[in-house]
Amino acid sequence: MIALIDCNNFYASCEQVFQPQLAGKPLVVLSNNDGNVIARSSEAKKLGIGMGVLTGSVRGFVRSHELQIRSSNYALYGDMSSRVMETLEELLPNVERYSIDEAFADLSGLSRARMLELCQHVRHRVQRHTGLQVSIGVAQTKTLAKVANRLAKRRPELSGVCIGTETESFGRILEQMETGDVWGIGRKISRKLTGFGIHNAKQLRDADPVWIKKQFSVVLMRTVLELRGESCLKLEEPEESRKSLMCGRSFGKPLKELEDIRPALTHFVQNAVTRLWKYKQATSALTVYLSTNRFRKNIAQRSVSASVELSATDNLILLNAAAQRALEQAFESGFEYHKVGVLLHDLVSVKNIPASLFETESGIKNSPELMWAVRKINAKFGRYTVASASVSGSSDWRARSKFRSPAFTTCWNELPLVQA
Repeated sequence: MIALIDCNNFYASCEQVFQPQLAGKPLVVLSNNDGNVIARSSEAKKLGIGMGVLTGSVRGFVRSHELQIRSSNYALYGDMSSRVMETLEELLPNVERYSIDEAFADLSGLSRARMLELCQHVRHRVQRHTGLQVSIGVAQTKTLAKVANRLAKRRPELSGVCIGTETESFGRILEQMETGDVWGIGRKISRKLTGFGIHNAKQLRDADPVWIKKQFSVVLMRTVLELRGESCLKLEEPEESRKSLMCGRSFGKPLKELEDIRPALTHFVQNAVTRLWKYKQATSALTVYLSTNRFRKNIAQRSVSASVELSATDNLILLNAAAQRALEQAFESGFEYHKVGVLLHDLVSVKNIPASLFETESGIKNSPELMWAVRKINAKFGRYTVASASVSGSSDWRARSKFRSPAFTTCWNELPLVQA
């Protein structure tokens, strides 16, 4: 049996934990540059505010329904996610961190009564330690656990936990689910399924797996088998299978000059390398990508990338220097650039990095010690306490975040104040 633990309205709930005045009020969280809605509280959903709608379209709710607006605060969300996941790992075996607000866990071998007791205990502990509520769905496969989690959220009488021990018990809910609501099925596949007369998840479950594989793919065939209760997706260790990682973001306003883009790239390289350190990996190649805003049809368009190969390393200085060289190759004047980012690929474990025959002894000795010092300082005093010098300069690249709340948990200057 597999459990899916999912935080309820995660981004909005993180905001409400440290701002109790937001509790019970409609709240939306905006994307980078405050462009559109990416998260909603339950109260905002009841107002009919859709996911992805433009920010301008919800401003009327501020006056008529006291809608609260917050800019995305990823430092807060990331730290709260870590706290939730650490709590889950203390209580449950074989936890797979699936996303920032979701995790799978193996509950095999437990009776239904014991699973229910354990899941309720997990919900209570997470809420006590973090202030966040989670919903838990348990079933024989990951896909059915997603369905059970959906029920746990939508039916108050379940008290946040839905345990489906019998595959047949999902028949009615699958009949009420559109194929587009099934985990892993997007709009394009859903439309194609509709063309074949498959309109809901139950019809998909009852379809011939061989025919599904022939008409679509082996991936969708696995989904069919999972809906039937045949486990095809095992719990994984994400860090072990990670082959690449990407970091980048749109600018607060268009940039035309190379020197204005350099600080942004340096910032994203540091973010990517910090994740390398976290997963104890190194990279053998990187790619820098640079693009204009494709939605602005009245400007000249350009999307380009440049790659650099290097010996496997997790050295921030070396990787930033390589990324800046790649940026110089990709950059061409005369364009209004909208986004830059870096992709680290060909990742390997740091314990598998071979020593170079031509590397000097001092380089081997001093570079790891320098990176160790940077990691320790930034871990203690803040993520960007020590950074590459090229991060200084223009700040025009930084995303607009007019409504951003304090970090609360990751910045000394933004810690909540308690008056006794």
